[in-house]
Amino acid sequence: MSFIKNLFGRLLHGKRARARGEETDELEEIEDVDLSGRQPEEDTETGEDTSERDDSIDLEPPPITVDRWFYPWLLDLDAFADLSLSPSESRVLDAFEQLVTGQQSSATLVPRLPMVIPQLMRSLKDDTMTGAQLARQITKDPVLVGEVIRLANSPYYRRARKISNIEQAVVLLGRDGLHQLIARVAFYPIFNLKSGHVTNLAASRVWTQSERCALVCHCLAEEGGQDVFSSYLAGLVANVGLMVGFRLMDQVLDKQRDPIPNSEAFYSVFIERSRQLSHRIIEEWNFPESVIQAIDEQARLDQNAARSWLGAILTVADQYAKLHLLVEKQRLPEDEVDANAFMSESCYRRLLIDAPN
Repeated sequence: MSFIKNLFGRLLHGKRARARGEETDELEEIEDVDLSGRQPEEDTETGEDTSERDDSIDLEPPPITVDRWFYPWLLDLDAFADLSLSPSESRVLDAFEQLVTGQQSSATLVPRLPMVIPQLMRSLKDDTMTGAQLARQITKDPVLVGEVIRLANSPYYRRARKISNIEQAVVLLGRDGLHQLIARVAFYPIFNLKSGHVTNLAASRVWTQSERCALVCHCLAEEGGQDVFSSYLAGLVANVGLMVGFRLMDQVLDKQRDPIPNSEAFYSVFIERSRQLSHRIIEEWNFPESVIQAIDEQARLDQNAARSWLGAILTVADQYAKLHLLVEKQRLPEDEVDANAFMSESCYRRLLIDAPN
């Protein structure tokens, strides 16, 4: 049996991820009223108090990951080499350590939270705001207009006729759809800041994986009756520290003399530091506590430790998204991977419809 069969045979079954008590803030308390008038399939967005619910989720960490193929692909490498750290790799890791621990200024590397997020989320929280009012607010931003129309006409909504009216698109998407869209449009520039050779290689690939991870997080949360928007946010921003690490790499390396790092010894530390930095950034952005905790859990090496419901979702979604992307790019070895082994999983199938091209 291939390792993929072993992986996905256990993804949605096994020991429960134990939820901890979680605080809520403004982003978590948004009431997702469906503007389309459709009855929601799950009672996850009614705005009711969920503190008394059983927040455990029947998920366990994947026993095997596909990181050994994913991270080399980000940088156009066939594989990482079994080599000792080079002097240039050591310089990058030293600088990264100083950044993560706050010894080095992060002002030029760590992005600020886009102001559009809290502003538009406040509008979406207002139950008295009509679809027409939201549409007028969205029309002030041409990028948002284009994204709203594009999403409304995506295969997911299966519309017989093309939608060209912004108000119709807003009603069709509903508040949940608008939450996702606004978050995606707001955070895309952060992942698209290309400052050198390394980030030019990796930026669009990291963003694509982040979008797909967010979609799977949303799907798993929906199936588990959890907060779908916090889950979507967690998937979308979990890799922000990785992007900062790549920008730092561009700053430290001499592009004329230093090759892109390619040793396993380097990336085992670099990836761990990037996850720690993601946690620090999300904490500084004052995200919902559940999101901060879930991203912090991704930086821990002990996969047997108790995890929050969102930490469990994020761990699984991260692997779903990487697998889907690597299969699409034909970067998984056929003799080790049976792609059909995870086609039956519902949240993976959703990627086939929802994943952006």
